[in-house]
This record gives sequence, structure tokens and C-alpha cells, in this order.
Amino acid sequence: MRHLERVVADTQTTELALLLLDLNHFKEINDTAGHDLGDLVLKAVAERFAASLTEGQYLARLAGDEFVVVCPGVEASSALATAQQLCDSIAQPFIVEQHSFELSVGIGLALYPQHAATPLELLKHADIAMHQAKRQKLPVCVFEPWMGRVVAEQLHIAKRLASAIAEKQLSLHFQPQVDLHTGQLIGAEALCRWHDEELGDVSPGKFIPIAEERGMIVALGSWVIEEACRQLAAWREQGRSMPGQLAINIAAQQFEEDDLVTGLLGCCVDFGVEASQLSLEITESGIMENPEKAIAMTEVLKSKGLGLSIDDFGTGYSSLAYLKRFAADKIKIDISFVRDMLTSDNDRVIVATIIAMANTLGLETIAEGIENQNQINALLAMGCAQGQGYYFDRPLAAKEFAQRWLR
Repeated sequence: MRHLERVVADTQTTELALLLLDLNHFKEINDTAGHDLGDLVLKAVAERFAASLTEGQYLARLAGDEFVVVCPGVEASSALATAQQLCDSIAQPFIVEQHSFELSVGIGLALYPQHAATPLELLKHADIAMHQAKRQKLPVCVFEPWMGRVVAEQLHIAKRLASAIAEKQLSLHFQPQVDLHTGQLIGAEALCRWHDEELGDVSPGKFIPIAEERGMIVALGSWVIEEACRQLAAWREQGRSMPGQLAINIAAQQFEEDDLVTGLLGCCVDFGVEASQLSLEITESGIMENPEKAIAMTEVLKSKGLGLSIDDFGTGYSSLAYLKRFAADKIKIDISFVRDMLTSDNDRVIVATIIAMANTLGLETIAEGIENQNQINALLAMGCAQGQGYYFDRPLAAKEFAQRWLR
């Protein structure tokens, strides 16, 4: 910061570029190879970064796996060229103590004086651009004013969401899952909904990522489990029974919590719900964040009678070796494949392959996002007998779901 302040204060500095670099997935190296090896990798990265820079450009390590480069007298196109050189410098694998590591980087770029008048503001805007690069899976992103507005909006939503979770102001809606042969109900998926008195209806696509990024997803997930059990108990008291299982989405971070199993089973006991009335849905990429722990935890949950589905299947990068060991009993075929399978040969082949693989492994399949009878016919012909989607019903509030679907 002292160096940056000095450069900005220099009357000869008419323009400069600030690049903020963050290594992608560096935490995995520390977790798998240890921090000592991680430190050696960081040193090797710093050497390559330094070697790619020209005279007058200043490299510093900011914290953890974040670096910053100060480029005085540089406008946008030159700064982008420097960013590309930095990306290229770590393109080749790093060999450290007989281990090979492949790394990439996300870079945020802010320009003085266009984007900021002070060193602190410049760093903040480079940081915002870097997070935008990460979010869009781009190597480099140049700051734009709208990004700052998005961050401010997310911060505001995050504050409102934290309050809503603490005060239990969210609700669950339920989408029916049906037997494609008969149209009969075989279960339902519980989906979180949030109506805020100031923000109105906030889409899960907006608030779930914010909850994940800001460490609220475990608290939100715990509320969903409790509310799902409460609702099953309420329907039972009304004399209504739900066939099959109620599916609850579990975030990857919840699998990191050692008390997930005790909390879940405790909720079942509190509300007099059988564990076998619930099914957990975890995304394929969520499993792969810590596959060994996920496998161990799901074995415990399965032994207690809970169902287990792999959600968004086909969109992640799971290994078949893990899938074989993972104690799932159902695979959900992602909506993106189901939606286009009648018009895209690729999507149809992917759907057919997922169903064939699941059948071979003794797993059931359920298709998401069904919107017409032709999709049902195609899925049945391929061997998938379960589905959900707007063709049957949208997610409904508890009372409406009970009236339309429960006996």
C-alpha cells in the first residue's frame, strides 16, 4: 500500500493499472499436500510471475494465494497484455518435490484514474473485478461500475437474508415427483422460497449463491431440514400421508459439518418423523469437494434409512470410481439435458447414457424439468420412470400441495 500510495502521489504518474491475482483452487493443494508444500508452490508461482514482468512493474503477495501487480504509466490494452503474460507464466505444471501441480489464476484489473482516485478505492475495484472473473470463470476481468453496484446489492441482500434466516421468515414450497407410467405421486422436493417485505420475492438463484458465499448456507440448510420435518408432522396430524420421500437439498458445506447427521436425526425424533420419509439431494460437484467425507457420511445416513439422490447429474465432474462407492439410490437428470433432448442429439445421448449407467449400477433415475408428453414418452423408452416439472405442477405452498396431491 505504501508503494501504491507513492506511485499515485507522484506527479509524473498520469495513469496506472492495478492487477489483483488470485490462484484458483489453491486450497486443494494445502488440503491434500500440506501447507509446507503449498508454501513452496507459492514461492515457485511468485518466481514465474516476477519473471514475466518488465522493469518498473511491482509485484507483491497480498495474503494467502493473492498477489498484486502495480503497473505505472500503463493504459487498458497494455494492462491486459501484462495480465495475459501472468496467466501464461503459470500455464506449465509446477514440479515441487516430485509432485506435479497445475494452476490457473483469476485476475481483476482496475485503472487509475478512470476507475478510482485513491489507492484504497483502486484496490477495492480490482478486488471486485477479480471476484467477477472468478464468478464468470474468466482469466481476466476489467472493472466496470456496474460490478460495484452488484456487490453493494449483494451485501444488502446478504444482510436481509441473515435476518430472515435468524427470524425464520423463509418458507418451503413442494414440487411433486411422479411415476411417469401412471402420473401418481411418488414423492416431492422441498424448495426454499423467500419473500422479503422490502425486496419482494427473491429468486433462489440469487439468494442461495449469496448464502453459500457468505457462510450462511449451513444455517439455512438446518432450517430447511427442521421445516421439512415440521411439515411432514403437520400433514400427518391433518390425516394426510405423503407417499415416497420428501427430498431436501443439502449443500456441500453441510457435509463439512460433523453434526449434520445428529442434527438431522434429532429433527426426525423431535417431530416424530421416520428417517425413511426423507431423501437428501446433493449435487455431483458438491460430493467431489470432499468425496471421502461425503462417502462416509452418506453411508451413516443410508444406514438410518434416509434416501440419497445425486442432483444435477451430468453437469459436474464426478469420478465413476467415487460414484460406485457413493451410497446413492437415485440420480437426478439435470433439467438442461431434459429440456433439449428432443431437439439435440447430444443431449438425448447424454440422457440415454445416464439412464443406462444408473440401471447398470442398480440406481433409479428421475428427470427434472419435464414440460410435455413427448419428453415423458422418450424418457420411458430409455428406461427412466420418474420425473418432476411444470407438466405435472410447479412448486406449491404446503396447503395448496396438500389439497392437490395428498390424500
